[in-house]
Amino acid sequence: MGQGLIIKEVLPGSLADEAGIRTGQRIVSINGNKLLDLIDLEFYQADGDIVVMLECDQDGIFEIDFEKDPDERLGIVLDPPPIRRCPNDCDFCFVDQMPPGQRQSLYIRDEDYRYSFMYGNFITLTNLSERDYQRILSQRLSPLYISVHATDPAVRKRLLRNERAPDILDRIDHLVNGGIRLQTQIVVTPGINDGEVLDRSVKELSARYPGVSSLAIVPVGLTQHRSNLPSIDLIGPDFARKMLGVIERYQRPFIEKWDDPFVYPADEWYVIAGKSFPALKRYGSLPQLGNGVGMVSLFQTQWRQKLSRNRQDLLSLRGMDTADAPPCLALVTGTAFKPYLVKLVALLEEKFPGWGGGIRVVPVENRLFGSSVTVAGLLGGGDILSAIQNESLPYGSWVLIPDVAVRADSDVLIDDHSISSLSQATGYPVFQVPSEASGFWDWLLENLPSAEHSSASVKAAAR
Repeated sequence: MGQGLIIKEVLPGSLADEAGIRTGQRIVSINGNKLLDLIDLEFYQADGDIVVMLECDQDGIFEIDFEKDPDERLGIVLDPPPIRRCPNDCDFCFVDQMPPGQRQSLYIRDEDYRYSFMYGNFITLTNLSERDYQRILSQRLSPLYISVHATDPAVRKRLLRNERAPDILDRIDHLVNGGIRLQTQIVVTPGINDGEVLDRSVKELSARYPGVSSLAIVPVGLTQHRSNLPSIDLIGPDFARKMLGVIERYQRPFIEKWDDPFVYPADEWYVIAGKSFPALKRYGSLPQLGNGVGMVSLFQTQWRQKLSRNRQDLLSLRGMDTADAPPCLALVTGTAFKPYLVKLVALLEEKFPGWGGGIRVVPVENRLFGSSVTVAGLLGGGDILSAIQNESLPYGSWVLIPDVAVRADSDVLIDDHSISSLSQATGYPVFQVPSEASGFWDWLLENLPSAEHSSASVKAAAR
């Protein structure tokens, strides 16, 4: 007894549900292939005709045959696998810069190719065995997200503080030659991996295009919690402007040769430099959106498109004076995005007078990590609570928090405050809303017009 992987959930109406598979049973194998984790489930259920072996305490081991479309999933949800630990000790590792007293999982340095494939986590390729490589290649776990930092082996070992770190280019070639696509990043630490070191890295990684599909260049992120860590200079406007010029120089030949910039600056460079963002087309197919590359340009573009394409809907909601509509929408954001969001709200008011007055941008200073951390994704509930309480919002206002600040599949923020606890503490309905402009406006247009829906949502959020 006790074989296989425990089924966490069976999706209602799915093939598994219709076949009588239930939560708590164990899935042992598919077509005779034993399952190590949910990646095996995804891989083996992709066949059209499959035999699933299951086990449960009451019925023992039994099989169910499925004939289905190869693209159709069974509807079985498993827990993610136990995460592998990172063997490196980078000076800029965010885990080592966490404030004390947070949940234990935030202090785990992860380095797991499975999470890279599933969720876009960046890995350094320093802890893969040959068996891991064979699995990646045989199951086509692509794309993977790779932190390179430098292709110069000596510089990379220094950055990772790992003398056993293998040559990254050998590892990259092994994957690329096996048909795996890689999205890569370099976290720039001034004086260590910029200048000629960065030139070399860009040259050697671009030589492996399109297997190496993109390279994001990211400024090193520092918090106020750097006890017993080496001193690293905070990146300022002058350095950021210089780096943007360097990255634009890198991009030109790639655009001319491939119609693809290949090298992309993270959005933070523009924020720190105080420069306007380029047009969305400069970000190609947005290969590193989840890495904070192109998010602002995409948001600005989608916001303007919604104002143009949803004109009649916005006119009908102007002033938000429907029966149960809130008197004010408080848009919570990080200090970095505040000026851009303020301009977009002003544009809304310009095109639809009466709308912008019902929206207030609430920038939140990050006291949890320090004021140098300015992104919405690292806002703690305690800091959001303080910002809301200082705003003197009208009674009945809605507080809207971007979903990037909330842990996946939950309503919990990074410091374990929850959406519901914020609602109780502030007395306002608090909602988790999509972070991208298109999803945000879809959510708003769906929720604001209906008095019945609005009232029900308010009551639910306030509980």
